[in-house]
Amino acid sequence: MKSKVFSTLLLFILALPSWGQLSVTGEVSDSNGKPIPDAEVYIKELRLTETTNANGAFNFQGLSNEEYTLIVFAFEFEVYETAITLNAALRVSVALERLRTQELSEVTLTQRREKIFALRRLKKVEGTAIYAGKKTEVVAVDLLTANLAANNARQIYGQVVGLNIYDNGDAGIQLNIGGRGLDPNRTANFNTRQNGYDISADVLGYPESYYTPPVEALSEIQVVRGAASLQYGTQFGGLINFKFRAPDPDKKLELITRQTLGSNGLFTSFNSLGGTVGKFSYYNYVSYKKGDGFRPNSDFNAVNYHGHFGYQLSNRTKLTFEATLLDYLAHQAGGLTDSQFRENPNLSNRDRNWFDVDWKLASLRLDHSFSSKTDFSLNLFALDASRKSLGFRQNRVDIIDDGNERELLIDDFQNWGAEARLLSRYSIGDKNAVFLIGSKYYQSYNQQRQGAGPATTGADFEFVDEEFPAFPRKSQYRFPNLNLAVFGENIIDITDRFSITPGFRFEYIKTSAEGNFTEV
Repeated sequence: MKSKVFSTLLLFILALPSWGQLSVTGEVSDSNGKPIPDAEVYIKELRLTETTNANGAFNFQGLSNEEYTLIVFAFEFEVYETAITLNAALRVSVALERLRTQELSEVTLTQRREKIFALRRLKKVEGTAIYAGKKTEVVAVDLLTANLAANNARQIYGQVVGLNIYDNGDAGIQLNIGGRGLDPNRTANFNTRQNGYDISADVLGYPESYYTPPVEALSEIQVVRGAASLQYGTQFGGLINFKFRAPDPDKKLELITRQTLGSNGLFTSFNSLGGTVGKFSYYNYVSYKKGDGFRPNSDFNAVNYHGHFGYQLSNRTKLTFEATLLDYLAHQAGGLTDSQFRENPNLSNRDRNWFDVDWKLASLRLDHSFSSKTDFSLNLFALDASRKSLGFRQNRVDIIDDGNERELLIDDFQNWGAEARLLSRYSIGDKNAVFLIGSKYYQSYNQQRQGAGPATTGADFEFVDEEFPAFPRKSQYRFPNLNLAVFGENIIDITDRFSITPGFRFEYIKTSAEGNFTEV
């Protein structure tokens, strides 16, 4: 593998004036002018909620001069929704209409509330990222009515329009979703990240996601489509970013434990520990899942750990380290023909097929604020992982397992990368603008081997090519890949309601394969 050294010089021209901190105040009443207490007033883009007092009043402080969606919910009243634009402090008077078409139970009304609040859009700017001009959705996990213990993808992502979703496991250990009509298998057509860094096997050559965080550990799931590739790379489907729960700033120690039992021997255990002590914050969880599956020979078990450790170096600078581990073993029951499925959908014609995943992730992130209008982030991340597949693997699924040697495929993934971003808010005349520039370096070295596996029944992931020299399919490859990207975007407000967001991305990609394939 040839090594290359890249040096990139970035010049940043920053303008001066900063944005002010604005407020939205108001009152909520019925059509007769009577104040409505305990109504929930929700700013969708910020996920901020205020509850009206006895006089129906509410108050939001510290907002930026942007466009927001204001939603007001109260039991027995129609939902009120309006768009607001903040150029100065704003006062809003909301008059709610009573529900007239039908009487709804409290359960139904609560479900209406959760459906409204559970999905929002990303703001134009979040952290050191620009989302203006892109199709975005954010799934607020705490507001979902879903089976979180089983990671039920159809329930979790059901409100995100245009996704193809299928489930292939009882506990949702692997996520299978696709957008734009693309194949959902292992979410390969999305750039998949957690807390902003890559988690798939190889972003360039093998973008499949064998690891998916448990939804119980997440605060939200961000889905970005449209022009997401400007900032996040070459996947056609866009970006999915799993955002973990943050340590509680008001508690030194917070313990959450959930134990769940289900049909087909399903057991899940989720246990988290987090808090904040002075400048140090932490959030850790251990998730364990096991089950027998609804078909014979489909048992599984998985252990997942994630640790988040943050330290506030100063008022402007924070350092965060994260580590993730996953060990996953699944028995695979084998495929069925159409006729076999019609006769018995629970049939298993394979009892020696196994699948194993070992995933290790690490990330070190630096966040620094140069001023109230200029932010910088640097994210270093690395992956050391493997996936192993062992079994009787004939093209026709109705062929009977002969009990001889099995086929073994082992893939080892090692990659690392660094992504730097600088975002600055400035003004052009009396109009606001936001400038983002960043760069990414990504390098991977993956290995793949295929050959004869032992003629046993267990999960014995060891090659026995010497014992079976006539095995028909043998291969061994190395995949050294390299990626360097420089990207930028700029939000320019033309009017209060119209803006343009030009952007660019220069991409250097080098992929290659070294190895051999033998067919006997």
